[in-house]
Amino acid sequence: MAMPNPFEYRLRIPHDPRSVSVARTSLRAALTAHEVPDLVERAELLASEMLTNAIVHSDGEAQLRLRWARDALTLSVWDTSPKPPDLRITGSDDEGGRGLHLLETLADRWDHYPVPPNRCGDMSKVVWCEIGGATETDV
Repeated sequence: MAMPNPFEYRLRIPHDPRSVSVARTSLRAALTAHEVPDLVERAELLASEMLTNAIVHSDGEAQLRLRWARDALTLSVWDTSPKPPDLRITGSDDEGGRGLHLLETLADRWDHYPVPPNRCGDMSKVVWCEIGGATETDV
Protein backbone atom coordinates (compact mmCIF):
# COMPACT_ATOMS: atom_id res chain seq x y z
CA MET A 1 0.00 0.00 0.00
CA ALA A 2 1.39 3.39 -1.00
CA MET A 3 1.92 5.97 1.73
CA PRO A 4 0.29 9.37 1.26
CA ASN A 5 2.29 12.40 0.26
CA PRO A 6 3.38 14.73 3.08
CA PHE A 7 0.72 17.07 4.43
CA GLU A 8 0.25 19.56 7.26
CA TYR A 9 -2.78 21.20 8.87
CA ARG A 10 -3.06 23.78 11.63
CA LEU A 11 -6.16 24.54 13.62
CA ARG A 12 -6.52 27.46 16.01
CA ILE A 13 -8.35 26.36 19.13
CA PRO A 14 -10.31 28.86 21.23
CA HIS A 15 -10.10 28.55 25.01
CA ASP A 16 -13.32 26.56 25.17
CA PRO A 17 -13.74 22.89 26.15
CA ARG A 18 -16.05 22.32 23.14
CA SER A 19 -13.15 23.03 20.81
CA VAL A 20 -11.53 19.68 21.68
CA SER A 21 -14.42 17.86 20.00
CA VAL A 22 -14.18 20.13 16.94
CA ALA A 23 -10.44 19.43 16.72
CA ARG A 24 -11.00 15.65 16.93
CA THR A 25 -13.53 15.83 14.11
CA SER A 26 -11.14 17.90 11.98
CA LEU A 27 -8.24 15.53 12.66
CA ARG A 28 -10.39 12.50 11.73
CA ALA A 29 -11.45 14.20 8.48
CA ALA A 30 -7.85 15.02 7.52
CA LEU A 31 -6.48 11.54 8.24
CA THR A 32 -9.38 9.86 6.47
CA ALA A 33 -9.06 12.11 3.41
CA HIS A 34 -5.32 11.37 3.21
CA GLU A 35 -5.99 7.65 3.62
CA VAL A 36 -4.28 7.09 6.96
CA PRO A 37 -7.28 5.54 8.77
CA ASP A 38 -5.24 3.17 10.95
CA LEU A 39 -3.92 6.13 12.98
CA VAL A 40 -7.25 7.93 13.51
CA GLU A 41 -8.27 6.52 16.90
CA ARG A 42 -4.86 6.83 18.51
CA ALA A 43 -4.33 10.32 17.03
CA GLU A 44 -7.75 11.49 18.25
CA LEU A 45 -7.05 10.31 21.79
CA LEU A 46 -3.57 11.85 21.92
CA ALA A 47 -4.69 15.16 20.41
CA SER A 48 -7.65 15.28 22.82
CA GLU A 49 -5.39 14.80 25.81
CA MET A 50 -2.87 17.42 24.70
CA LEU A 51 -5.61 19.95 23.86
CA THR A 52 -7.47 19.34 27.11
CA ASN A 53 -4.23 19.96 29.01
CA ALA A 54 -3.73 23.18 27.04
CA ILE A 55 -7.21 24.42 27.90
CA VAL A 56 -7.03 23.39 31.57
CA HIS A 57 -3.50 24.70 32.21
CA SER A 58 -3.49 27.94 30.20
CA ASP A 59 -5.81 30.89 29.88
CA GLY A 60 -5.51 31.57 26.15
CA GLU A 61 -6.03 29.97 22.80
CA ALA A 62 -4.13 26.93 21.56
CA GLN A 63 -3.12 25.54 18.19
CA LEU A 64 -3.20 21.95 16.95
CA ARG A 65 -0.81 21.02 14.17
CA LEU A 66 -0.80 17.67 12.43
CA ARG A 67 1.96 16.81 10.01
CA TRP A 68 2.45 13.64 8.00
CA ALA A 69 5.99 13.07 6.72
CA ARG A 70 8.32 10.09 6.37
CA ASP A 71 5.55 7.61 7.27
CA ALA A 72 4.89 9.22 10.67
CA LEU A 73 2.24 11.55 12.04
CA THR A 74 3.39 14.33 14.33
CA LEU A 75 0.77 16.06 16.46
CA SER A 76 1.74 19.22 18.29
CA VAL A 77 -0.19 21.55 20.55
CA TRP A 78 0.96 25.07 21.27
CA ASP A 79 -0.52 26.92 24.24
CA THR A 80 0.01 30.19 26.05
CA SER A 81 1.39 28.70 29.27
CA PRO A 82 5.17 28.48 29.65
CA LYS A 83 4.85 25.81 32.37
CA PRO A 84 6.22 22.46 31.17
CA PRO A 85 3.94 19.41 31.40
CA ASP A 86 4.16 17.49 34.67
CA LEU A 87 4.10 13.70 34.44
CA ARG A 88 2.81 13.02 37.95
CA ILE A 89 1.74 9.88 39.72
CA THR A 90 -2.04 9.60 39.94
CA GLY A 91 -4.21 7.48 42.17
CA SER A 92 -7.21 5.44 41.10
CA ASP A 93 -9.56 8.04 42.64
CA ASP A 94 -7.97 11.01 40.86
CA GLU A 95 -10.24 12.63 38.27
CA GLY A 96 -7.39 13.97 36.15
CA GLY A 97 -3.69 13.73 35.54
CA ARG A 98 -3.66 10.77 33.17
CA GLY A 99 -3.19 12.62 29.86
CA LEU A 100 0.59 12.58 29.89
CA HIS A 101 0.60 8.91 30.92
CA LEU A 102 -1.47 8.22 27.79
CA LEU A 103 1.15 10.09 25.74
CA GLU A 104 3.87 8.02 27.39
CA THR A 105 2.01 4.78 26.61
CA LEU A 106 0.44 5.38 23.18
CA ALA A 107 2.88 7.68 21.39
CA ASP A 108 6.02 6.37 19.73
CA ARG A 109 7.80 9.51 20.96
CA TRP A 110 6.70 12.66 22.76
CA ASP A 111 8.25 15.71 24.37
CA HIS A 112 7.78 19.43 24.85
CA TYR A 113 9.79 22.58 24.28
CA PRO A 114 9.52 26.21 25.35
CA VAL A 115 8.67 28.88 22.81
CA PRO A 116 10.65 32.12 23.25
CA PRO A 117 8.80 35.32 24.08
CA ASN A 118 6.69 36.78 21.31
CA ARG A 119 6.30 40.48 20.52
CA CYS A 120 4.22 40.89 23.69
CA GLY A 121 7.01 39.31 25.76
CA ASP A 122 5.12 36.17 26.75
CA MET A 123 6.67 32.70 26.91
CA SER A 124 4.66 29.69 25.74
CA LYS A 125 5.25 26.02 24.96
CA VAL A 126 4.60 23.19 22.53
CA VAL A 127 3.83 19.60 23.51
CA TRP A 128 4.20 17.10 20.66
CA CYS A 129 3.99 13.42 19.92
CA GLU A 130 4.71 11.14 17.00
CA ILE A 131 2.91 7.96 15.96
CA GLY A 132 3.04 5.52 13.12
CA GLY A 133 6.69 5.92 12.18
CA ALA A 134 8.28 2.97 10.40
CA THR A 135 11.17 1.38 12.22
CA GLU A 136 14.08 -0.46 10.66
CA THR A 137 12.47 -3.79 11.65
CA ASP A 138 9.29 -2.79 9.75
CA VAL A 139 11.18 -2.24 6.49
